[in-house]
Amino acid sequence: MTLKSFRFYRNYRGDQTQALEQGHVDTYLLTADTAKTIAIPSGARYAVFASTADIWVRIGSVAAVIPVGDTTDGTGAELNPVCRWVYGETQMSVISSFAAKISVTYYE
Repeated sequence: MTLKSFRFYRNYRGDQTQALEQGHVDTYLLTADTAKTIAIPSGARYAVFASTADIWVRIGSVAAVIPVGDTTDGTGAELNPVCRWVYGETQMSVISSFAAKISVTYYE
């Protein structure tokens, strides 16, 4: 699979825009309170997230969990990330308190 580069484009005047070309998009359905393991495509460097509900994401092989108390050792899942560096990782975990639809767009 060939992934598109994560880069911004210039408009006709040469000004940088904030638009990205559409990348490799995977979509998932989440069941409430159930972590889902997602395989990261080979060669992906960036993952861009969108969802219909709050999501908690943990990049790597550790399952994401919805916090029920303090996590102060750096191992917590992240709430609603927008864009993350995933290069060198093979998987991530996502969980939500609600049934949700999510999309993850990957770029090289």
